Amino acid sequence: MPNIHFLTNKMIMYTSKIIAILSFTFSFSFMLFAQDKAPQSELELVKVASLNTIEANKEFQKNVQLVQQQRTLAVQILSKLEKTQDKDEHDKLQAQLDALQKKLNDNNQLMFKTYGFTLNRNYVLTVEKAHVHMWVTKEEAKAIKSKGSTDAPKAEPAKGLRSLFKGNKK
Repeated sequence: MPNIHFLTNKMIMYTSKIIAILSFTFSFSFMLFAQDKAPQSELELVKVASLNTIEANKEFQKNVQLVQQQRTLAVQILSKLEKTQDKDEHDKLQAQLDALQKKLNDNNQLMFKTYGFTLNRNYVLTVEKAHVHMWVTKEEAKAIKSKGSTDAPKAEPAKGLRSLFKGNKK
């Protein structure tokens, strides 16, 4: 029979941890709700980071996925922790949760310092630069590369479909 005093203290501790993790988890949802309900005049979209290379974008996406997975894992461990009554299993899960929470907080702070990104905010990713590629034969690729990449046409923003046809109606 488990010690009632031990279980009562642990339940209080878990409840406070659940509240902390869930508030962290739901703060993201709350921000989405708050931004939807706030008048447009009260919100302003600001740029917090620029990802200037494909590699930087891939690294950012990988880092965001990592902290989101860590948050999900913390919630799962906490759920298991609540259900277990075995003291050894409980202590093992508690140690895992403590280590994961520390790592998650550190990673979230690093993401904020690096990208201005934190798990409790809503973000919009915009494309500032794009490249258009096409499949060609090796001979065509060689000819295109020999001309040099500086000769590649620069696309101008279209002013409607007619601009695609140089103003001519067809």
